[in-house]
Amino acid sequence: MTNEHKQHPTFDYQRTLDEIVTWAAQESNVRAVVLTGSAAAQSQHPLSDRDIELHVQDTSPLEESDDWWSHLGDVLAVERLENGDDQPTRLIYYVGGKLDFTLVNVDEDGGEYDRPFSVLLDKDGAAERFQLVERTLELPDQELFDECTNWAAAAALMTAKAIVRDEPWSVATRDADFQAELLRMIEWDHNLRYGPDRDVRYLGTRMRQWMDADIQGRLSRCWTTFGGDNRAALRSSLNLFEELAGRVASHAALSDFHHRAVRSEVERILQVPST
Repeated sequence: MTNEHKQHPTFDYQRTLDEIVTWAAQESNVRAVVLTGSAAAQSQHPLSDRDIELHVQDTSPLEESDDWWSHLGDVLAVERLENGDDQPTRLIYYVGGKLDFTLVNVDEDGGEYDRPFSVLLDKDGAAERFQLVERTLELPDQELFDECTNWAAAAALMTAKAIVRDEPWSVATRDADFQAELLRMIEWDHNLRYGPDRDVRYLGTRMRQWMDADIQGRLSRCWTTFGGDNRAALRSSLNLFEELAGRVASHAALSDFHHRAVRSEVERILQVPST
């Protein structure tokens, strides 16, 4: 990583992809290069990054070296993630652009994509077995549903305490925990009601395209502000979560959660005099 960065008006993604393919063609460890994400679907935004899979015989050399990506642009930041599925990733932020590399071991089962992909290099004909499959919907069983509702309740209770104690940093962090569970419930609700016709993406990506307008409108009243009086926002969040959880439980034939008891306890906490 360099300490000084040249100023480039744009990041030339096509040139960079060509350079990656040229390098991979000469690198015996790399057997295939696959472009995924919005660029593969021809739906990229000007700020979209490029998602690249490197199918390799051994991930270790690429995990231990930065040489294969450090020269592709002026590096601003790097996220090195060792994922639980044994597919380490390198998220590289360059001046003007971003590349997300996933290292895939060729010996692992794979080659199934639930969104469009484009094969940029295939040395061994492995891409012949790559296929686009129907997207698997993320739906809750009772255990996942209980996890989500319990984590949301715990976050709401702690947010209420932080509000009364006038601890704005804790309000912000615990509210963020709650909103993560609220998003999970929104995604389940949409998957159950719309099936594969709605792509709920990941972490709220492109929510303007897939999330119901009435839900978006209600979310505007659910966010806390640093140091503000956040009682109304917490109540709005709890009301929306309870409504969605009830709908998800009904659609998925699950046992619902004791939301009213939690809301009652939140109200008790909010009535405690500040000290």
